[in-house]
Amino acid sequence: MRVDFACLKRIVIPVHSLRKYLSWIFALTFLIGLPITFSTTLNIFGSIRQRDPRFHLSGTYWLLVFLLPWIMPLQTGVFGLAWWTVFREKRSARAWGIAASMVFILWTLLPLVIPPHFFWNGGLLLLGIGLVGLIAFVWPGQPLDIVHQTQKNWRLPGDGTSSLFNNAVQLVMLLVLWRADHWWMEWLRNNDLSAPDFITGTLMLALIGLLIVFLHESGHTLVGLFFGMKLRAFIVGPFQWRIRDGKWEFHFEPRQILATSGATGMVSTTADFPRSLQLCMLTAGVLTNTVAGIATLSLSLFGVAPMQVRGALALFGVFSIVLAAMNLVPFRIADSYSDGAQIFQLFSKGPWGDFHRVIGLAGASLASPVRPRDYDITAIHRAAQSIAQGRQGLLLRLLAHSYFIDQGNVTSAGEELLQAASIYNTSASDAPAEFVSCFVFGSAYIWRDADTSRQWWAHLEAKKPTHNSDFWLSYSALRWVEGDLKEAGESLEKARALAQQLPKAGAYEFERYRCSLLQQVLKDISAPIATPVTS
Repeated sequence: MRVDFACLKRIVIPVHSLRKYLSWIFALTFLIGLPITFSTTLNIFGSIRQRDPRFHLSGTYWLLVFLLPWIMPLQTGVFGLAWWTVFREKRSARAWGIAASMVFILWTLLPLVIPPHFFWNGGLLLLGIGLVGLIAFVWPGQPLDIVHQTQKNWRLPGDGTSSLFNNAVQLVMLLVLWRADHWWMEWLRNNDLSAPDFITGTLMLALIGLLIVFLHESGHTLVGLFFGMKLRAFIVGPFQWRIRDGKWEFHFEPRQILATSGATGMVSTTADFPRSLQLCMLTAGVLTNTVAGIATLSLSLFGVAPMQVRGALALFGVFSIVLAAMNLVPFRIADSYSDGAQIFQLFSKGPWGDFHRVIGLAGASLASPVRPRDYDITAIHRAAQSIAQGRQGLLLRLLAHSYFIDQGNVTSAGEELLQAASIYNTSASDAPAEFVSCFVFGSAYIWRDADTSRQWWAHLEAKKPTHNSDFWLSYSALRWVEGDLKEAGESLEKARALAQQLPKAGAYEFERYRCSLLQQVLKDISAPIATPVTS
């Protein structure tokens, strides 16, 4: 029986993404609950020790000794393990995820069945999270290993990071933030302020996290614009703005609501943009967070604002400084590097120095006349020798592929695409749709292999691509190699019409050039067949 893995992927991946989102809720619950658990447990032990000696022989005493002191640590441990195992995709993730979801449900239901019977304001929210989590973790997720390989924390030589720290950075960051949160709790107590409840605390952390990320990315953006760079993307948690096909688009990603993550896409408008200015743009985010953190922390400690406002400022200030310091430490999560790692790589004389020069030139093609044929192919190959896996390795090979296509060297373009296919299959299958479209087009145009092109098309469709000129160009090449010249011609006309609307920059000129290549080959089906590659 033939399995339609493309359809299966559409069902499984949303469940996988939902589990990742829930893992952050578990992490926040663990972070907020840890100091509460510690203080509550100590208070319970203290109460037990103060009981009358005659009370020690009663059943209530033994219930207190063997049950109550361990309830809070147990549930906090469940949330911590659920977060870690789900985030790291351990085999035990489903079991711990179900256990953590059941704790949320029990938090809501137990007060209804145990006197004095009450229902607190946050009950509906926690009940909803628990039920959603129960469904997400009970739902089978094993096919994900077949149809979707999430990029691992591959060790890439010379990137300035440590494999040990890369794997532990999430835990380290959680511990550092917990320590900052603990300091804030102490500050509240010293100033006779009460700590927020679970719901209020979660909302505060989410809003403060988004504000910190917004300031960080704004720092990158403003300095980059000052030095003449152009903004291509601006992402703050779930709020995502990107330029696609020359137009700004907004996308709201609810899975990123509680994630303190962001990105800024800045590209130069010249082929020789100075590295010193690139350094200023990179450090601007950390500097913005540091200045904002020191300013707000000073206002909270010495200001004249109301105490409740000063409490919020203190939390914002300490978290801003902690996150700024962490971002200067070189580390890598999946395919994303901290600012500290990028600064190290930018001034590296090895393959990573070449990598950033290549990426800078490729970025310039989106805002200047620079085309793929103007890339430094020597630097690309030097970098690709060491950076041979993950999305970075895949991108290098695809840039080399575009270089040779634009140079008219089809044979070398095919060799680069073959290397890219190997990297995709082993370590970068989570690459975006625009990467995969290159394989569809290349399998048809270079190798004349209908079966391989169709397989890559299944990968492309599973990523739900935008129906832009690149999409229709790939589909035209597929239909041509499959022998449907009529549909291939109609699709090519759609691709050409959309390509003509793109801005007059080098990358878009290359897109129009590829349309002309396919238009020419549609007129000549007697081109020689090269050795095919399987996806």
